[in-house]
Amino acid sequence: MACRQVRENPMKVALFFALVFLLMLGQVWGTRLQVRSFKRAMAGLHKRGNVGVGSKKRKAGPGYVVLISCDGKGVITGGELMKGITVFNRFKPFDDWNGQVIYDVNRRLKAYTDAKRDAYSGYIQALDALERRLTQTENGEEKTN
Repeated sequence: MACRQVRENPMKVALFFALVFLLMLGQVWGTRLQVRSFKRAMAGLHKRGNVGVGSKKRKAGPGYVVLISCDGKGVITGGELMKGITVFNRFKPFDDWNGQVIYDVNRRLKAYTDAKRDAYSGYIQALDALERRLTQTENGEEKTN
């Protein structure tokens, strides 16, 4: 019976596969735009100093990617945040912590309750990465790419 319906409606089958193909192309295009947005945000923040990257992924609901930059003394010079669940999201400036020291902000975030600390886990990742980077620089272990 199902085989007979496919033969009777080949146009519907072709339309279905064309729609799936167009959706896949849209996904590829949106991903490409997100990567371009990431590179642009990263380059802009890298001009301000070291950059730490963190992310929070969720099974259901919006996740985020955060980029935080700091100078050689650990003072936050800027940030970018991309939050959402679709490929149409872009990085937006996140300047709430500008001028604050990464060690203080990180300590404050880690002192939160488990649920709130989990919500800020991407920020903590980025700040931990900056702390490691500054420690390596202070110890003369700086890596060259």
